[in-house]
Amino acid sequence: MSKSSGPDKYLAFPLEKIRGILPELKEADIVFVHHHRSFIRYLLRKIMHSYWDHVALVLFTKDVGKGQYYNQIIEASYPRGIEIHKLEKYLRDPSKYDIGIKRLPNLDASTRRRITAFMLMNVDAPYYKASLVGMILAAFSKKFSLTFLAQQRFCSSGFVQKSFYEASNWDEREKFIFKKDHLSPMELEDLTTPADIATSENTEWVYNEKL
Repeated sequence: MSKSSGPDKYLAFPLEKIRGILPELKEADIVFVHHHRSFIRYLLRKIMHSYWDHVALVLFTKDVGKGQYYNQIIEASYPRGIEIHKLEKYLRDPSKYDIGIKRLPNLDASTRRRITAFMLMNVDAPYYKASLVGMILAAFSKKFSLTFLAQQRFCSSGFVQKSFYEASNWDEREKFIFKKDHLSPMELEDLTTPADIATSENTEWVYNEKL
């Protein structure tokens, strides 16, 4: 469906009426999500000092000519694990969700294909549950916050970081790292947060910039 005027005029989703029409998306674009009215998500944002509490990746973009009628995303969702959804699930109800989008500039086609392949290979991988007690303590105590961040896997963002890191060539991996203070590849993939990706200089905002 065209976004131009005429008989095929694009019908904006409710969130787009507030934030603006989405740009043309690309595979491996990073989708940030802010959940309204969720205590658990509020705690995560407080721990990370971030507006965003969840991230996903664009898996397939809308292409009516190829029979793809929706932008599809892949994400680590509690409690089911890695799943594929339509992006519009976050666009239909602004009272529940807000989104932003970043991308890696100059991402070549071969790397983009490897990232897509890695994402698909991990469909149905399990989600790692966070401790509610630990989250509450971390949200209101700097000491517990540091401990929580050192131990807890932020699975949605860890999946995003792992997808880029594992798909990149070994001599170019610095371009695909979002967390600055990592000590090892394993720590990098386990502990990267939505805040790390949102503030990373290796990515650029293309929609609704917030930190």
